[in-house]
Amino acid sequence: MKYSMKLSAQTYRMVRSGQQTIVLRLDDEEQRQLQVNDAILCVCPEEGQEPLEARVKALHRFPNFAKLYAALPLLKCGYSQENLAAASPEDQNQFYSQEEQERYGVVGIELRLRHPEGNAKRRASMFLSMVLRHRPQEAGITLDAHGWAGVDQLLQGINRRFPLTEEQLEDIVRTDEKQRYSFNSDKTRIRANQGHSIPVDVELAPCEPPEVLYHGTGEKYQKSILEKGLIPKTRLYVHLSQDVETAKAVGIRHGTPIVFTVQSGQMYRDGFRFYRSVNGVWLTYLVPPAYLKKME
Repeated sequence: MKYSMKLSAQTYRMVRSGQQTIVLRLDDEEQRQLQVNDAILCVCPEEGQEPLEARVKALHRFPNFAKLYAALPLLKCGYSQENLAAASPEDQNQFYSQEEQERYGVVGIELRLRHPEGNAKRRASMFLSMVLRHRPQEAGITLDAHGWAGVDQLLQGINRRFPLTEEQLEDIVRTDEKQRYSFNSDKTRIRANQGHSIPVDVELAPCEPPEVLYHGTGEKYQKSILEKGLIPKTRLYVHLSQDVETAKAVGIRHGTPIVFTVQSGQMYRDGFRFYRSVNGVWLTYLVPPAYLKKME
C-alpha cells in the first residue's frame, strides 16, 4: 500500500539529505497499518517541494520513547553531533502527551528513499566493497599482500558492471560515512581499511584499547553471542566501536539493535591483541563471553 507522511521542514531536509533515516511516531492505529516495503510519500507543505518517495525498510516498535532512545541510533533519528549530548526522550513530549505514549506505544519508521542517481552510486559502492574486501576476482583484479589494488585496473574491472569514473570513485571514498577506503599518497592505489574475508595484512600495529568498547548487533543473535562470545565468522577480525551510538548504528542493520559492552581493557591485560583501523574501528580476533555484558 501507499501512505502519506507529513514532515516538518527540518525533518524533511534531514530525510532528503540522508542524515535522518528513522522517523519517530506514536504507534497509533494509522502507523499500525504500515508494513515493511510499503510505499510512503514524505510531504512537507512548508518546503513547497516535491514529495520524497520512500519505502518502509523496518518498523522498530517500543512501549515508550525511553526504550526507543536506548535502543536506536539517535543520529539516524533526527539528532546531530551538536545536539546529541542533550538528546532526551522528553524531547518528544512537545509532540505527544504522556497519556498518548502510554496508550499507543511508539515506533521508529525506518525509511529507504528512492533516488535513481543515488541508487546507482550505492550499487557501485557496494560492488567496490565486495571487490576490495571479499571477491576481487569479480572485477578481474588481484589484491597485493596488503590489500592494495591499482586504481586504473579497478576502474576498468568495475566498468564492466557499473559505469564509474575516477572522480566518482574519489567521491565515494570521500563521502563514505564509515570511511571504509583509503588511497595511497598519489591516489594510484586503493584498499579497504578493514572488513576483509580474504587474508591480507593491512599493516596495523597492535595497540592498547580503551577500557571499554562496544559491539552492536541484532537482538536475534543475543543467545548465540552470550554462549559463544564474538567470533569473526567470515571476516578476519571482530569489529568493535568506541561509542554506543556507532554500535547502535551497526546493530540496526541486523534488525532490532542491541549493544554489548566489551571489557577490552581487561582483555588486553589478559593477553588479547587489539588493533585500530585507519577509520577508527577497533579489531580483535575474538571476544569470549566472560568479557561481554548486554547493555540495558
